[in-house]
Amino acid sequence: MMNKEKESVLKFNFIMGILHGIFYSGGIAFGSSTTVLPAFFANFTSSKILIGLSSSITGEIGSLGNILPQLFVASKIEHRIHKRPLLRFAITVRALCWGLLALVTYLFAENNAGLTLAASFLLLFLFTFMGGVATVPFMDIWGRAIPSNLRGRFFGYRQLLGAFLAVLSGFTINFILNDSRISFPVNYALLFLLAFILITISYFALGSVKETITEVHKEQLSFYSFAGKAFDILKNNSNYRKFLVIQIFSGAIALSLPFFVLYAKDVLQIRIGMIGIFLSAQMLGLILSNIIWGHLSDSLGSKKVIQFSILFGMLVPLFVLILPHNFPNLFVILFVLLGCFISGRVIGKNAFLLDIAPDKDRPRYISLEGSFRLPVVFFPLIGGMLIQRSSYEMLFVITGLLLSGAFILSFGLEEPRKL
Repeated sequence: MMNKEKESVLKFNFIMGILHGIFYSGGIAFGSSTTVLPAFFANFTSSKILIGLSSSITGEIGSLGNILPQLFVASKIEHRIHKRPLLRFAITVRALCWGLLALVTYLFAENNAGLTLAASFLLLFLFTFMGGVATVPFMDIWGRAIPSNLRGRFFGYRQLLGAFLAVLSGFTINFILNDSRISFPVNYALLFLLAFILITISYFALGSVKETITEVHKEQLSFYSFAGKAFDILKNNSNYRKFLVIQIFSGAIALSLPFFVLYAKDVLQIRIGMIGIFLSAQMLGLILSNIIWGHLSDSLGSKKVIQFSILFGMLVPLFVLILPHNFPNLFVILFVLLGCFISGRVIGKNAFLLDIAPDKDRPRYISLEGSFRLPVVFFPLIGGMLIQRSSYEMLFVITGLLLSGAFILSFGLEEPRKL
C-alpha cells in the first residue's frame, strides 16, 4: 500500500473513531451507571446490595458481562486477519439492548417492578457481555490502525469531544427528570430511548472502520492452549503483571461509584433531578483533563497518565468526607474530579496496554487484562454490603486507602516505550 493510501486510511479511521467516541459518550450518558441507573433502580428497591449488584453488571470501571467472554473470544479470533465481522455483530446486539430496555420500562415499570428489574438486569448484562465480545476486536483493530505516537491523542479526542455531547445529555436528563409533565416511568423510558438512538449512530461509524492488515498467528489454538500461553505472559513480563495489579487497586473507586448519587440523595437531601447536573459536571472534568492526558501520554508516556489520574481518584473520596453538609451544591465538584480520574484511567490504561503488547500477541494481552479485572466487578456489591453494615463514610475511607495503595504501586511501573 502506498504512503498516500496509508495516510488516507489512517485519516478515515481516525475520523470514524472520533465520531464513534462522540455519539457513544453522548448516548451512554443517558444510561450512566454512575448516575442514571442507580436512581432508576432506587424506584424499585432500597437495598444498597441490589443497587451495588446493578453496578457490578453495568459499571464503568468493570462489569461482569464485559469480563467473562474476553479470553474465549481472543482464543477464537487471534489467528483471524479480519476481526471486524465479529465487532459488527456484537455492537448491533449492544445497541438493541437499549431499545428493548426503553420498551420494557415504558410498558412494565409502573405496574410490574419484579419483571422490570429482571428484564433490566438481563438486558444490561447482555449489553456488557457483548461489550466483552467486542473489546478484543475493538482494541486489536485500533492497535493496528493508530500509530503509537497518536494513541494518546486519539483516545483523548474521542473522550473530549464525546464529553461535550455528554454534557448536553446531562442537561437533557436534568430537564426530563425535573419536568412534572414527564412522569415515571415515561421519563426513564425516554432516557433509554435516547441512549439507543445515539449509540446506534455511534456504531454505524465504528462498523465502517477499515482494518489495517498485520501479521497474525497462523493456527488457531485450543482454548486451553491459548489460556496457558496467555498466562505465561504473567510469568515472563513483570511490568505487565504490575500493571494488572495497579488496575485492580485503582478500580477500587468502583466500591463507591454507584453510591455517590445515593449519598447526595439520602444524606445531603439533594433533589433527584440533580443527577443530570452531576453527569454534566463529570463530563466537564473529563473535558478539562482530556487534552492534558492525551498529550501527556504521547509526550511523556502512559505511566505518567496512570499516576496522575490515580491522584485525582484519591481526591474523590477525600472530598466527600470533608464536604460540609450545609453546602450540598458543592457536591458537583466531586463529579468534576471523578471525570478527571475516569478519563485519565481510560487513556493511560489503553495506551499502556497497546504499547506493551506485541502485534501478534495483542489479543492475549487485551483479554488477559480484561479477565484480571474480575475482582473490580464485585467492588460495587461489596460497597453496598459495607453501607448496609456500616456507613457511607466507612466506605469512602476504604476506597481512599485502596486508591492510595494503587498510587504507591505505580512507582514500580516501567514506561513500556522505553523498554
